[in-house]
Amino acid sequence: MNRWRMAGVCFLSLLLVVFWVGIRGFRPEAELEGELVITAFAVGKADALLVQTEEQVIVVDTGEEEDGPYLVQELRNRGIRQVDLLLVTHFDKDHVGGAAYLMDHMEVAAVRIPDYEGDRPEYQAFLERLQGHPDVERLTDIYQYHAGDLECTVYPAEDPKEIQNTDEEYDNDMSLVASLTFQDKRFLFTGDIEKTRIAQMLTSDVDWQHDWIKMPHHGRYQKALKDLLEAVQPENAVICCSEEEYAEKKTLQLLKEQGVRVWDTSKGCVTTVYRQGEIQVKALLK
Repeated sequence: MNRWRMAGVCFLSLLLVVFWVGIRGFRPEAELEGELVITAFAVGKADALLVQTEEQVIVVDTGEEEDGPYLVQELRNRGIRQVDLLLVTHFDKDHVGGAAYLMDHMEVAAVRIPDYEGDRPEYQAFLERLQGHPDVERLTDIYQYHAGDLECTVYPAEDPKEIQNTDEEYDNDMSLVASLTFQDKRFLFTGDIEKTRIAQMLTSDVDWQHDWIKMPHHGRYQKALKDLLEAVQPENAVICCSEEEYAEKKTLQLLKEQGVRVWDTSKGCVTTVYRQGEIQVKALLK
């Protein structure tokens, strides 16, 4: 075979490889050895976050109903074919909205949800998809698991009766709170917790100090945030919000006073990468 024909064969082979990779996508574990990546998707004033390590794919909340197709496509773009854990922090439409679509279009190995009943149609649609699923649990006790360098602890409300006996809407304070430890760094996901739940957390024996925090309730200000931040002492904070419904100025001022670096999803996804002992956060424009 002459060299021109050989070059042609090599070129065609390269095209086939590129085509095949384009179809399959990259397997996350092939790219994430010794790394943790958290993506906060730009879904407006809603939560949809992806956690990836070499061993695990975790989705924390799913945005609103119309965000379901976008979330699934973003997972597929990353070569993800199975979610190891779907964690729905609570049943407001901007957290559980895309969950039914995700269950319909992606393999989901395990689902963890808080122990109360929602009253929204998005929650009912999600419940229908959970029928017959082999690994669904409503959490009433602390849930823990390990996968490689990742340790995950999920905290349900310590005193649900205190929360549900208030006159205010209690869904937010029923949020599951997730603490992830990867090697020597800690990451805290707070759902939409408010003052009653924050007070319960801070009177517990748990060490809440973390390096990174997903701020509760899209950056809405509340006096209890000061106590929460003093307990967590984060260096980095991510806020899930939109340009139209941005984080409150008092929240941003409080974070500034605490010396916390802040990123938000108002203009695009926010990606957090832990690699070789360092946390790097970047906001990607739409």
